Amino acid sequence: MTRAAWALLLTGCASPQSAADLVPAFELPKERPAQRSELVLHCSQADAEVWLDGVPQGLCEDFNGEPKGLGLGTGPRRVEVKKRGFRPWESWMEADGTRVVMDVALIANGGSTP
Repeated sequence: MTRAAWALLLTGCASPQSAADLVPAFELPKERPAQRSELVLHCSQADAEVWLDGVPQGLCEDFNGEPKGLGLGTGPRRVEVKKRGFRPWESWMEADGTRVVMDVALIANGGSTP
């Protein structure tokens, strides 16, 4: 290599620019906050009991979306709606950050089982 080539090479390496100046600035995308999974229930029997994974949560009218629904947390969840004299309703839900609205029509069974 000639003396002139070395001089150019060394001049380029000794420039005041840092590596940060050579790479365009960018921002990493911000993580979106986890959304709450929610089930809104519109029940034919508003006073029916709502159970989540075998644990009582309240009455169906408590989760009609005004102002809130049933929080599902994470993972697969079993939701039941029960009332004495009606066949119980059951569904499995997968909590995925969405709001689901379900109409639940309980059917009378003529008996006294919940």
